Amino acid sequence: MNIIFLREIQINKMLGFVVPIKPKPLSKDWGYENLLLERTIRSICSQQNDKFKVFIVHNEKPQINFSHPNIEYVHYPYPAVTINDIEDFHSYVKQYYNEIYAERMMDKGKKIFYGCKKAIEFHCDFIMAVDSDDLVSNLLAGFVNQVSHSEIAGWRIKNGYIYEEGSRLAIKSKQIFGINGSTHIIRASIIEIPDFNRNIFWNYNLFEAHGYTLARIKEYYGLDLDYIDFPAVIYIVHKNNYSNIKKIISGITLKNILKKILRTKIITYKMRSEFGLIKLSSKKYEA
Repeated sequence: MNIIFLREIQINKMLGFVVPIKPKPLSKDWGYENLLLERTIRSICSQQNDKFKVFIVHNEKPQINFSHPNIEYVHYPYPAVTINDIEDFHSYVKQYYNEIYAERMMDKGKKIFYGCKKAIEFHCDFIMAVDSDDLVSNLLAGFVNQVSHSEIAGWRIKNGYIYEEGSRLAIKSKQIFGINGSTHIIRASIIEIPDFNRNIFWNYNLFEAHGYTLARIKEYYGLDLDYIDFPAVIYIVHKNNYSNIKKIISGITLKNILKKILRTKIITYKMRSEFGLIKLSSKKYEA
């Protein structure tokens, strides 16, 4: 009887992917970013297990030529937040972000949590925030679906790749969570949905805390995140990144040259298939 019960649990774990979209006025190239988004959504929807939902949270609905029954478009109804609206900017935020970046991260964080709210309403058991240009392994939903109990807090993705658009190579990273936000899967029941009329940055940056997310969950909830050891995310480097990742990996330094030599992986058809790493222009897998 117990074995049957556990099997029933195993096949009913729903993973919700939340994808926040920046406001169109802040986009450097809306058409290009829609191509990136479409590839990301195709990547997510290629999951080998169908127990997942995708929540695309937007101000202006993006224009992508892809549809899937597991996609939910979620209109974000709250106004833009300026630096003067961030209640904890002087006490907390300015230690880590400049004003422009803080505004962008605030918008992103609020959209992630609004997506979490919707995911919880759709009875998702676990939630993962995914940047609108990143790619994920098609094994993730199946991995989450194998959970045999409901008390696990979630997972941190440890291994991943950094990929510069147009390259045939990727750089392996064993601490991808330190530079990428699409790296935590958190149990929905411990995600506290804040009052969206308040603009407290701390309330919205659980998924965006990168390296601190694991420690924060331990500190505030007394729970541990497990690790996903297989490479599960590709951090895409392109012309419109908010961060300075392109400058970091492209700099001609001895450290970067050695990193590329020691950690470089030739991109195979299998890897492209698992992550949906296709050319933006052709929408077909490269050979």
